Amino acid sequence: MISIIILNYNGSAWLKKLFDSLLCQTYQDFEIIFVDNASVDDSIAFLQKNYQDARIKIVKSDKNLGFAGGNNLGIETSKGRYLLLINNDTWLKKDFLERIIAFYQNNQFDVVAPFEKDYADEKESKKYNATIDLFGHPIGVGLEEKKSFYLLGACLFFEKKLYEESLGLDSNFFFYSEEVDWFWRLNLLKKSFAYVPDLFFCHAGAGSTGRGVRYATFLWRNQNIPQMLLKNYKWFTLLWIFPLYLVQNIFEIIFFVLILKPKVAYSYVQGWWFTLKNLRKILQKRIWVQKNRLVGDYVIMQKMYFGFAKLHHLLSFVKKQA
Repeated sequence: MISIIILNYNGSAWLKKLFDSLLCQTYQDFEIIFVDNASVDDSIAFLQKNYQDARIKIVKSDKNLGFAGGNNLGIETSKGRYLLLINNDTWLKKDFLERIIAFYQNNQFDVVAPFEKDYADEKESKKYNATIDLFGHPIGVGLEEKKSFYLLGACLFFEKKLYEESLGLDSNFFFYSEEVDWFWRLNLLKKSFAYVPDLFFCHAGAGSTGRGVRYATFLWRNQNIPQMLLKNYKWFTLLWIFPLYLVQNIFEIIFFVLILKPKVAYSYVQGWWFTLKNLRKILQKRIWVQKNRLVGDYVIMQKMYFGFAKLHHLLSFVKKQA
């Protein structure tokens, strides 16, 4: 059985299309675990009124646990051998489950994911491999480069056993980089993953978090990336990576002050303080990662982008505006 985990925060507007697309699947051996992250809209009331299917289980959280914490809450109550994590601002073609489980069972990958199409017009998005630079910042590269470090977390399929054995998503991450951190661990454990050829899901993107240069987005990233670096690199790599990461932060702080975004600049300081407050917890998790890793940092770095991903994004943005 597949346990479909849907994390929701004020996503009432997206739910009809998603649930309609799930309940008409050609593959019907599934349960839906709907985790509501303390929404203040009518999401739960909408489901209770319009969907009486016994396979739908609603799990209410008293507070917003973020992406990792919310998904972990849903996974704890799941009964399926397989897990499908999927965002609330998505919908699927009716043969999606049939095709993704067939691909998984007939191949040797530990985690698989579909490619993405636009939510409204089903226009195919550009296909790319997701990777990070040495400092943990994400960047997309061409499929031909074969630098796939992780799969995008909006739709992932894998076995529950794998999730439990690899410790899954870190609940200390609120939003952003959660799947990157988990896939870093999977890379260290020599697990494999891939996109399913010609399988798509339709995704709006930022359905709960919003887009643009937002203080909250930078705060979450500045809290999460130091944790990820501290847990997953060997100590001798951290000796040169972490100082360079801090220097990069200082330049970014200056940049945001100069463009009159002082709150965004301050989020970096808050990120450092968050790391210091949680350092003992982070180092305890680091012990497990380093004890169980099967490959060295050099092997891991072969999957990374060599350069400054943030600078690449900035230059691309300036080029588009010119």
